[in-house]
Amino acid sequence: MSLNIPYEKIVNEDYIGKETNPINQQEIYSLAQQYSNDIIGNFKDEGISLLIVDPQRDFVDMEKGALAVKGATEDLKRIIRFIYDNISKLSSIYVTLDTHRYDSIFHPIMWEDYNGNTVSPFTEITLEKIKNDEIIPIYDEGIQIDYVKKLKWQNSQNLMIWPYHCIYGTDGWLIDKQLSNMLLFFEASRKMYINKILKGQDNFSEMYGVIRPEVLTEYTKEYDTSWVYDIGNSDKIYICGEAKDYCVYESVRQFCEVYCNDRDVTETINVMMNCCSAIGDNAQSDKKYEALSNEHGIKLINI
Repeated sequence: MSLNIPYEKIVNEDYIGKETNPINQQEIYSLAQQYSNDIIGNFKDEGISLLIVDPQRDFVDMEKGALAVKGATEDLKRIIRFIYDNISKLSSIYVTLDTHRYDSIFHPIMWEDYNGNTVSPFTEITLEKIKNDEIIPIYDEGIQIDYVKKLKWQNSQNLMIWPYHCIYGTDGWLIDKQLSNMLLFFEASRKMYINKILKGQDNFSEMYGVIRPEVLTEYTKEYDTSWVYDIGNSDKIYICGEAKDYCVYESVRQFCEVYCNDRDVTETINVMMNCCSAIGDNAQSDKKYEALSNEHGIKLINI
């Protein structure tokens, strides 16, 4: 970058994904104040927006993360560097936060197997399993079965049981601390608020994408999606985060649905493919992105 801002005073890459933060965040504010006038003076509004999907400790901490995604640490390193290198170019940053209750429909506590044991994470719930008493809904049978039916009717992926993760207010729910350092520096030096978007608070519906839950029910809340139209006015939109085959993909797909009749918007979307990692098969995930690219003109890039 053009300004000689000491990166190592903002971020220690050895601590990406780690529980501790060796950098005093109050010192980041002082550093930001020191460089603010130069950064703002160099800003040229190129209409560049960055959306970071779910960069939280439960996905990034390889030792203690509830749902750690292999490769996430390197993804975060590239994302942090991208912000640093473009600090005088970025017009806005949006960060989504997966935000759950422990008694959510996709958590083990809501289901048992035929022996009365709580189901294991990564179990798929299907109508067939419920009908055969392989899987038993134990919270509210009507609500739970109706939800699985709706997933099938709308041809969505099966309900997946995940480890308890991103429980609101817990350490795993927090943004990775080194990325948080860089975001603090960006906010304070640019004097610009970063939009933090909570998603997934409904305990009776999964919400992979940032725009709407998998199934709309009487129990799902109304999410403020005005920011989706704000970011749609950007000249370039960069999207990254975790996980590539779930929340990032569904977010990109939902954007394409919202703007399906406006390629002037979808063609501004740049998915940072080396800044997100898959939980499942990476090759299969890439094929789904390629299909979106062919249909809507989104760009698949490496930085």
